[in-house]
Amino acid sequence: MTRDLPIGKGVDLIDDEEIAAVTAVLRDRRLFRYQSRRSPSRVADFENAVCDAFDVPYALATASGTAALRCALAALGIGCGDEVIVPAFTFIATVSAVVAAGAVPVFAEIDDTLTLDPDDVAARTTERTRAIVPVHLENVAADMDALGAVARRAGCAVLEDAAQAIGVTYHGRVVGTIGEIGACSLQATKNITTGEGGLVLTADEDLYVRAARYHDQGGQFVTQYRGSRGSDRGEPFVGDNLRMTEIAGALGTVQLRRLAPLLDAMRTNCARVRDAIGRLDGFTPRRLPDPDGSGGSSLTWFAPDAAAARRVIDGLRAEGVPAAQMYEGEPVYANEAVRERRTASDHGGPWHCAEHPSAAAYARGTCPRTEALAARSVTVAIGPAWDADDCDAVANALRKIAAPG
Repeated sequence: MTRDLPIGKGVDLIDDEEIAAVTAVLRDRRLFRYQSRRSPSRVADFENAVCDAFDVPYALATASGTAALRCALAALGIGCGDEVIVPAFTFIATVSAVVAAGAVPVFAEIDDTLTLDPDDVAARTTERTRAIVPVHLENVAADMDALGAVARRAGCAVLEDAAQAIGVTYHGRVVGTIGEIGACSLQATKNITTGEGGLVLTADEDLYVRAARYHDQGGQFVTQYRGSRGSDRGEPFVGDNLRMTEIAGALGTVQLRRLAPLLDAMRTNCARVRDAIGRLDGFTPRRLPDPDGSGGSSLTWFAPDAAAARRVIDGLRAEGVPAAQMYEGEPVYANEAVRERRTASDHGGPWHCAEHPSAAAYARGTCPRTEALAARSVTVAIGPAWDADDCDAVANALRKIAAPG
């Protein structure tokens, strides 16, 4: 490569407009959305803009993507002893939010989409299953039609983890708005960013009110509703402080306007690299449930074996290509804290109970197909700021490094 390839997304788009939006918040001295009525809440403005952009009735801005997951679980009433099916290949926040709710994560296999395998999910549902959590990993939607059918048969909810896929669509619908409730992340590496931040999305007013109450200390002040405190809807319960700041809300409003052109740029560059590469002998491309809706921020192949994957990644890096294995090619239950079922207190709750049916299901071999796919994966990041020469250089490097022999 002739230059270091930029792979930032929303963070690389920050310019004078974001700076002006943040400066205006500071000049108003309104850092907290309920501080006063001297000026409109930037967080509320951001939420309303999200509703319009994603065609969803309710959006709740939170302090992080993990906070959004926690609010969504609280909205669904998931708690002690409930089982929640999650993919064996995901970021640890998907698991930690379930554990923080007092529920038990049940790991299911992924397939060649790197998202939940609907057949394996169906096999792992029990009478204790309260929710299925598809993770739209690295800007690719899970097979929501098949997973929705599984959830309906099991009588449980679908909570979409769209942390890595904000703005991505599945058959024309924005991910996070398809199941009962969804969660997005606005962390610094995401498509658009507020540094830290998240969103809860839902079409269900009751779920929205419960999520909003939970993120605002459970409504010990009467919870916010549609941008203002003062509604007496629902019953108060003990919650948490997972609110978004006004600075983050101001950033989010500006960044949201950048989302569509960002996705267009990534999709264009992804298609150019993919088409220039053509077929790589012995390597199978990641399957996309909805190719037109995917975000285009990376390309993934499965090598013939783990050694070949490692060789290709090392070779690509030597060429200056941003290549890696997501999560180092490991399932999330390989994480020591998950494997040992270790929390800060290290006691209490069904997750620590040796008698719970899922207590032993955190060892290697729990999801063997996931382990094999992850170990054979090769992912190349695609940047929205690349030009045609960058795309062609990456394609040339891939053809050279992945060639037989």
